[in-house]
Amino acid sequence: MLIGGFEDRNASDTVIAASKKLLEKCGVFDLKGCTLGLQARICNKRSPCPVLVFLYATLGLHRYNLLQGTKFQLSRVKKYVFSTGAAAASYYITLDAIDPAGSSSLQTFQTKVTEDSFGEFILTCNSARIRGETCNVYVGLNIGCRLPECPPENPFELYYLMKDSELQDNNDWIRLYLELAVATTDRNREASDFGLSNLEIVNVAIDAEGLYARNATFYIRYKDLYKARLGKADFDRFAIVRRIFDEDTGLFTLVGQNQSSDFIPKKRKIAANEEDTRCTGQSQSSEIIQCGRGFGVFKPLAENKRIKLNLTGLADQISSSQATCEDHEACKSADCELDG
Repeated sequence: MLIGGFEDRNASDTVIAASKKLLEKCGVFDLKGCTLGLQARICNKRSPCPVLVFLYATLGLHRYNLLQGTKFQLSRVKKYVFSTGAAAASYYITLDAIDPAGSSSLQTFQTKVTEDSFGEFILTCNSARIRGETCNVYVGLNIGCRLPECPPENPFELYYLMKDSELQDNNDWIRLYLELAVATTDRNREASDFGLSNLEIVNVAIDAEGLYARNATFYIRYKDLYKARLGKADFDRFAIVRRIFDEDTGLFTLVGQNQSSDFIPKKRKIAANEEDTRCTGQSQSSEIIQCGRGFGVFKPLAENKRIKLNLTGLADQISSSQATCEDHEACKSADCELDG
């Protein structure tokens, strides 16, 4: 009988023990090959970095920049290790980045990004650091989070509308949010790059005080020219992206969705004694579903009712550096070093 791909239990136990020893010695980021539900890949000209991994690396760098006040830009993805056995995966990514405003030398970063559910835009980044940096390890509960209900009015009229100059200055991470919203929720797009180069941002609204608020919701209206070229009518679309940072656990989360602009609320008259609890033109309401790490995300329901989520569950404190990390150290041994 095969046990984990081996003909006998002794062989399986030997390999598992060796794999655990390797992980303890090298850590996940510097893993080579595959072991214990993890597989490592080197990115080079012969094996280019997948689009999603590139976006996840950029997300980790964005987390670092937002929390540390830096402006590092991604240069290349060197390697990544991803979990196997489930459609939704965790990615341990090693990348090079440069700060145009500082030294011209490259800095190597390590970041971890986790997909909560395959085919949905629910991403958590709880590790983003310069390789070799030390930080405290935390063990804590995640607080709940949710995608906000559709506002009763057009968000592009209700909230602050970003100026063209602001869009230009922050285009890198705003476009990242849009590309993540499209790529994570529509993985069957035939284009090798998900047609992301054909997304045209029209305008962006934000419901928080300041562009750099750690907790904010962004409404991005865009034209999907890739869909337009395929003759699809719903190419005028908008994405809702909520950014959440939990000060107590260090969890940085993006949740969102994208849909046709037909669902943007339109003005309507409200009859006496009537409460406007839904979006005009959208006959569906929402319910909270529990994701794998305690996140509540709103999904359509057939009937119209309002359900609220109370946020609870604060946990252990982390260091003031804001850079959280996995419970392992970067490997110092030569046989665990990254391939060039």
